[in-house]
Amino acid sequence: MLIRIILMSLSCLTVISCAANARVSLSSELTEQPLNLTSRDEKIPANITSKAGNFNSLETPDLVNKNAETSSFLSGKSVSQVSGNSINPEAKQVKNFDRKIATGITNPVTVGGYMTLTPTGQTNALNNPLYELRLYLNGQLVDSFMTVSGRAYTQSRNRHQSGTEAPLPDGRYRVATRVVPGTIPEAGDRFLPIQPLFRTRRTALGFHVDPSFNKNNGEDGTSGCIGLVSKEDLDRFLSFVRTHRPQFIDVKIQ
Repeated sequence: MLIRIILMSLSCLTVISCAANARVSLSSELTEQPLNLTSRDEKIPANITSKAGNFNSLETPDLVNKNAETSSFLSGKSVSQVSGNSINPEAKQVKNFDRKIATGITNPVTVGGYMTLTPTGQTNALNNPLYELRLYLNGQLVDSFMTVSGRAYTQSRNRHQSGTEAPLPDGRYRVATRVVPGTIPEAGDRFLPIQPLFRTRRTALGFHVDPSFNKNNGEDGTSGCIGLVSKEDLDRFLSFVRTHRPQFIDVKIQ
């Protein structure tokens, strides 16, 4: 029994001694072979920081131009101010055209048909002034006629007073779309009314043929209406009205 106890004690001592040796061996290995963290860190490129800091240097010329355009849009400057390039002359023209539109410099074109009545500086054989009637379609002149308004001896009378037989007053008139029969012989068989778009005491104004044009019978001219000088002219004029229905006539004869 005593021998068994002695043997067990010796076994315990042996195990403890082996464990101690193992610890000493492991400690020595760790001491002799330190981790080479420094050498691994040295494998990282030394210029990685500088490349990251100069990332913009990697941009291509196209990317630089796009960035310049973006910056100019945000800052309100033109691309030429950012990149130093000259402006294309065509771009200048477009810019100037846009500026004209924005400021209202361009002349608007009236869509559809309209008419104007202006002096010619001429007279007929009886010294009655001749006025030019112009027909327009979408801003383009398509036809014109010689006309009379009033009589040779009524040109200086009050044009806003009814019964004076003076030429019709200046201004804009709405044009009727239907022809009505003339109510007096000097108005002919066809009469196209017009309505003044301004205040005046003149009434019953319109277009008709002047049956007495250039005739020395005291009836040459009109009582204030716009008189065409022949039935052929009246036919052509009324054809334009039926086809295009002019919106108005601007009268500027005074």
